[in-house]
Amino acid sequence: MSTETNESQSRPASRPAGAVVPWPEQRRDLPPMTGDEQLVERTWTEIDAWTYAFLWHCVVSF
Repeated sequence: MSTETNESQSRPASRPAGAVVPWPEQRRDLPPMTGDEQLVERTWTEIDAWTYAFLWHCVVSF
């Protein structure tokens, strides 16, 4: 095995900037939706962004 292969296997999956748990990752854990999935995705993304900001605030402030 080459060094590149070992490095790519040990790296965690990249996440979009400002996301704690990206929507595609969270969607896999949810049951089938009967309502407006875009509304749920938009709400999840907004709440996730606030969570990310809160966590960074804790890191910087303390």
